Amino acid sequence: MKNLLIITLLMFGMNQINAQNVISIEADGNLESPNPLVCVDLSAVTNGNNPADILNGMKKCIEIKQYEKAAKLFAIAGVYGKYDTFRVKDKSAHQALLVLQMNIFENISDSEKNSLMEYLEKELKAGSSKLNETCQAIQKVGVPKYYPKYMIQHGIQAFVEKDGNGLIEKFDSLASWKLALKEYLHCGE
Repeated sequence: MKNLLIITLLMFGMNQINAQNVISIEADGNLESPNPLVCVDLSAVTNGNNPADILNGMKKCIEIKQYEKAAKLFAIAGVYGKYDTFRVKDKSAHQALLVLQMNIFENISDSEKNSLMEYLEKELKAGSSKLNETCQAIQKVGVPKYYPKYMIQHGIQAFVEKDGNGLIEKFDSLASWKLALKEYLHCGE
């Protein structure tokens, strides 16, 4: 009888847990990809593509097993995301790149993850000629020219502060670009 009572209470509790609704509130433009890419060479990326656009292309590359292209797209998306953390005022928004990356990785198989990791290690190894080539190709694409709405709208300030554009005033674009290349990819080391 005691076991029956415990099982009944557990079943009732499980039904209550299952009956609860999860509500997700997002600001318009959160993690937005206005110009999603397909699987392209790094040279086809423009400085108008934000990290969400680029990571969409990376996902397409993974789907067709073009891991070398995927690794290079991962690299430029990371540099652009790092650059955006320097220019977006709201620190709570800075995890936007990580969330975008997690969204990609949660939908790929372990085999695909392992293959991609092999290429990332090979293409982005510190001090390697492959990394140097990737750094030069990213520098040719150039400093981001898009407005980082995907990141700004990801932070808490998108809900509480409606004034301003979300960017740091008197931002040093060139110095931040060099720092993003160095900190994210170790370019020039």
